[in-house]
Amino acid sequence: MNSRARKTEPPATADDGAGDSASALRLSSPDHVVDCITRGLISGRYVPGQRLVEPDLMREHKVSRGSVREALRRLSAEGLVTLTLHRGAYVRALSRREVHDVLDIVELLTGLAARKAALAVKAGASAGPVGKALDRLVKASQGNEPFAVMQARNDFHRRVVRLGGNHELERLLKVLNLHLLRVQFRSLLGRAEVRKLDDYERLAGAIGRGNAAEAELAGRRHVRNAVRVFKDLPNEAFAADDAAEVPPGETPARAGAVSV
Repeated sequence: MNSRARKTEPPATADDGAGDSASALRLSSPDHVVDCITRGLISGRYVPGQRLVEPDLMREHKVSRGSVREALRRLSAEGLVTLTLHRGAYVRALSRREVHDVLDIVELLTGLAARKAALAVKAGASAGPVGKALDRLVKASQGNEPFAVMQARNDFHRRVVRLGGNHELERLLKVLNLHLLRVQFRSLLGRAEVRKLDDYERLAGAIGRGNAAEAELAGRRHVRNAVRVFKDLPNEAFAADDAAEVPPGETPARAGAVSV
C-alpha cells in the first residue's frame, strides 16, 4: 500500500499471516495496527462489513487510542475501511458498481501485465517463476481449502507482474483493493476456481512462449470469463448502494463479476 514508506510484500499475496514480533518492532504503533488489520483481512480474521471497535484494537495491540484512530484513517484513505459518524469504523464492503469499476481497470492491467511478462521472456528472461506458481495453483485447486487457492492465485498474478518488470504496474494493482473483492466473495467462489484453471494455463503458456499478443488476449479473456462465471451472484453478496446502478450498456452479469 502506498501510504506506508517501508518495504513490504503486496497485501494480496501468498504467505500473508498474522505478522511476526520482529516485524512489529520495526513499525510505529499506527503502522503496526494497519499491518495487522490488513493481514487479518487476507487471512479471514476480518470480513467485509465487520465493525472495528477502537477499545478492542487498543487492548489487542497495546497501543493508544490516537494510534488506533490514525491507523483507521490510513486504512480509510486506502479504501479498506469505511468511517462513519454513527457506526464508527468497519471493513469496507463493495457494491456492484464499485466492483464493476474496479474490474474495468483490472481487465486492462491484467492484459498489460501478461504482455510485459511475455516480452520479458522473449528478451531472454525465464518464465520459470510463473510456471512454478501455476503448479502451486493446480495443486491447491485439487484440495478443499478455498483460502489456499486464493493464496496460490494471488502468487501467480504477482509472479506475472514481476516478470514483466513494471514497478508502476505492480503498484497500481496493489491499490485497486483486489484483496477486498476476493475476501468479500471468497465463500461464493466454490468450484469456480477449478473451472478457471484453463485460463491460467493458457496465460502461462502464452507467456512461456514469449507471445505478447496471445498473452495479453489470454489475460483479458481471463477477466471476462470471470464476469460470466459470477453472473448469477446474488444481490445480497454486495454492499447496498442506492446510487450503484449498472452503467448504460452494461448487463447485470458484467456489473456483478467479482473474481480475477
